[in-house]
Amino acid sequence: MTTTTLDAPDTARLTAASTIQAMLPRLVALTLDAKQAHWNVTGPGFVQLHALTDELAADVRTWTDRLAERAVALGSPVDARPATVAAGTGRSFPNGWVTDREAAVELVGRIDPVAELIHASLAELELFDAVAHDAAIETLEGLEKYRWMLLAHTR
Repeated sequence: MTTTTLDAPDTARLTAASTIQAMLPRLVALTLDAKQAHWNVTGPGFVQLHALTDELAADVRTWTDRLAERAVALGSPVDARPATVAAGTGRSFPNGWVTDREAAVELVGRIDPVAELIHASLAELELFDAVAHDAAIETLEGLEKYRWMLLAHTR
């Protein structure tokens, strides 16, 4: 007989949910930063970055929702209130107009720590919850793709 994650001990489920919770404020902030860039980007790469930042925001929002709902399914409430997001993210995205290159550099600088956090969490998630692990892998893969695309705008 195969056991499911829901048959796992409470400590395993809560550990996986706690690991997910650590990611959520940074992911929410990344969604907001991508929209800030989307609205305020200027320069020759405007059209491409305007579209790319909108896609980034939408994808990060989808990945965040999947991870948050997994934490809830594991029996833990999540916290992505504005105060929690602000406390867990560090510096703000620049206010006002940003050039296409500045926007790309800023977003890469925000993707990197989120990707590093997720990467560092993979072993624990793999141990405690395969579904959360898969969601984290999908998120990491997507973030690395956007990082690559944004880096092309910095050269």
